[in-house]
Amino acid sequence: MKVETEGMIDNEDLLNNDFIYSDDAVNFCWELPNLCPLGAVFFQRLLNTQIANLLSTKYLQAPIEVDGDDLIVHKEFEQHGIIQPKGKCSVSITYSKDNVAIGHTAINVTAGRNAPSFAYSTNLTDEQVEEFMKIVVDLYYSMTDDAFIATTKLTI
Repeated sequence: MKVETEGMIDNEDLLNNDFIYSDDAVNFCWELPNLCPLGAVFFQRLLNTQIANLLSTKYLQAPIEVDGDDLIVHKEFEQHGIIQPKGKCSVSITYSKDNVAIGHTAINVTAGRNAPSFAYSTNLTDEQVEEFMKIVVDLYYSMTDDAFIATTKLTI
């Protein structure tokens, strides 16, 4: 991934010159109808929390804090020769347009040289990446299917 000034839609990241770089990442893009901007953010954070729990327990064996839309791995690592006590393994954005929520969450496999010093590499193997992607996709469909069913069972 490489997102600099052109293409960056997160104003906070633009103000901080906090651009996005990753040599290798798993990317999840999603779209849900009938969600206002607030609903989009809530869904993004719910999905990211599920992703964090999966990464934490099944793959990294380290605590992961969900800080807003960021996944922070609490495990010492080295990036650019700097020992860090924790690092951000994710990139995530969501917005709502024309009553449709659109979101993206990426998990670094290898952050790479251009990534900032706080970027955490999960170093998942190819087999782990395949398994991880399938579990997250299944989780997404399970969450959205269950939520849709919940919206249809009320009579008023």
